[in-house]
Amino acid sequence: MIELNAFLPYRLATLSEQLSARFAGVYADKYQLTIPQWRVIAHLAAERHLTAKTICERAGLDKSTASRAVKQLLERDIVYGKQSAEDKRATVLGLSDKGQTLYQELSEDANSWQNALFEVLNHNDKETLFRILDKLDRK
Repeated sequence: MIELNAFLPYRLATLSEQLSARFAGVYADKYQLTIPQWRVIAHLAAERHLTAKTICERAGLDKSTASRAVKQLLERDIVYGKQSAEDKRATVLGLSDKGQTLYQELSEDANSWQNALFEVLNHNDKETLFRILDKLDRK
């Protein structure tokens, strides 16, 4: 029999859902963004230009969810799209000036939120946590 509180996939999944829902309150209220929209923005900020397909793969979004998020962000002028030079069928997405400004503001809020979350951990605990997560991610 599996003890759920000692089963790592269960613990990580439930913690991830809780943290994601709590953080969603930050960007949903202040910026009127959904979780998928936030993920699209975050990946575009990190990579500058990506196709929707690549965003799906990296953000763990299904095609229809990513497509809806991108469409909504395009309508709000947060992202822009241009035809890919390599594949004329694909659209390369990027953050507009408005999107970059939004991301900068949201990044500050995200860092503040994370710092408050980490108040229960000391510096060594944080380093250990990320070292363990990196090891498990490579496994």
